[in-house]
Amino acid sequence: MTDVLAINGLVPGPTIRVRRGEDFSARILNNLDQPLVLHWHGILAPERMDGHPRDQVAAGRSYQVGFPVTQRGATCWYHSHTDGLTGKQAYAGVAGLFVIEDPAEESLGLPAGDHDVPLVLTDKRVSAEKQIVYAPSMMDLMSGYLGDVMLVNGTPDAWLSVDRGLYRFRLLNGSNARICKVGFADGHPFQVIGTDGGLLPAPADVASVMLAPGQRIEILVDFSGYTVGSSSVLRSLPFAAGGGMSMGGPAQGSALDLIRVFVDRLSTGNAQVPKSLGPFAALSAADAKRTRVFTLAMSGMVHTINGQLFDMQRVDFSVPFGDVEIWEYRNLGDEPHPMHAHAGQCQVLSRSTTAVLAPEDAGWKDTVLVNAGETVRILTRFDSHAGVFVHHCHNLEHEDSGMMQNFEVLSAPSLKIERQGTEVRLSWPEAATGWGLESSAKASGAPWESLTATPGIVSGRWTVNVNEVAGVRFYRLAKS
Repeated sequence: MTDVLAINGLVPGPTIRVRRGEDFSARILNNLDQPLVLHWHGILAPERMDGHPRDQVAAGRSYQVGFPVTQRGATCWYHSHTDGLTGKQAYAGVAGLFVIEDPAEESLGLPAGDHDVPLVLTDKRVSAEKQIVYAPSMMDLMSGYLGDVMLVNGTPDAWLSVDRGLYRFRLLNGSNARICKVGFADGHPFQVIGTDGGLLPAPADVASVMLAPGQRIEILVDFSGYTVGSSSVLRSLPFAAGGGMSMGGPAQGSALDLIRVFVDRLSTGNAQVPKSLGPFAALSAADAKRTRVFTLAMSGMVHTINGQLFDMQRVDFSVPFGDVEIWEYRNLGDEPHPMHAHAGQCQVLSRSTTAVLAPEDAGWKDTVLVNAGETVRILTRFDSHAGVFVHHCHNLEHEDSGMMQNFEVLSAPSLKIERQGTEVRLSWPEAATGWGLESSAKASGAPWESLTATPGIVSGRWTVNVNEVAGVRFYRLAKS
């Protein structure tokens, strides 16, 4: 037995499954002897529910969370986000999966039931007394805390029994700092179908994928090529990694076994890899209103963003609600940094180290790996909630040491929509300048288009009249 921090008696914590369109609510009771707040990672939660470290509660206190889950289906998670204690608490077990189930996926025929398998990857340092140890040295704080034992769903030497059919694996890298290059030891191919923010436009054939701390990847694995009685090992394959020395087990980039898969029976299902995974709303660099540059570097033995450490009271920059922006991460150091932003999602635009992006860089993401010496550009937009949120390195020792910033998503003015037949009047306060109208065929999951009509002032409000002869549309304001 080893000491852990459990959620409802479980490590990892219980897997939460919520269907898109449902409300989620929970009471968080902190029975620890230290402060605590949970972050709903990948979930577009309102400001006061998101899990900002300023909202942590003291030992023995509790708080309520509740919000509608309106985004598309995705494999998300939740974990500690306590100020200065995120690494310690998440490492000890304060984390779990949060799966958004989407009715739109049901027609795709993807593997379900016991063929839909969550795999939470973590690494731990284990003492001679078989205790999980978290005692980071100065070198660990600089490079990240690496373990010497890999756990899958909290289990060392993990194994899985499968039939000769098709399986959907939902992988989460819940490690503090270890990056995994996930693939089978025998080179067995598989298909990437989803990243942090849900399904890709189409499956992509691969033999391995990179998975940094905080990231999720969904893959389809076909075991029909294996005979009954055979097995294979899903591993973290070796790769060249930057960074300093590890004071624990295998260095970053070392080969490590994750889980052995035993093929022990014939298939009972008929799932097949679909050719398409449905509509996908891609962002365009042409729509970007501005570019922000974030320099990732070391200063005085700690990692910084734009030369600064995190200040809970300082808002480092503001983002207009609904604007498409380019964020450029420039890693000037020799450590990799998985960069994660709350309250929004992004798409990778480019990497300075390659002309062709890997499949795991496709799709909607909330955590992007920026390797040592690399510049990564992403397209992002915050159009779910206004308020103050954070972005930070998801190497948890880097985060706890101050590699984090506050940013504020500015509120959009209230849009008044008045309909009479096919005629629609759209208006907003005259004082709210610099805003334009966008429309879409759907409230989510479809592209937004700018309206070309020029607004005029009517009774103290910017006003535009449109005719919905082609059908009812959805409308919103965006910074022009």
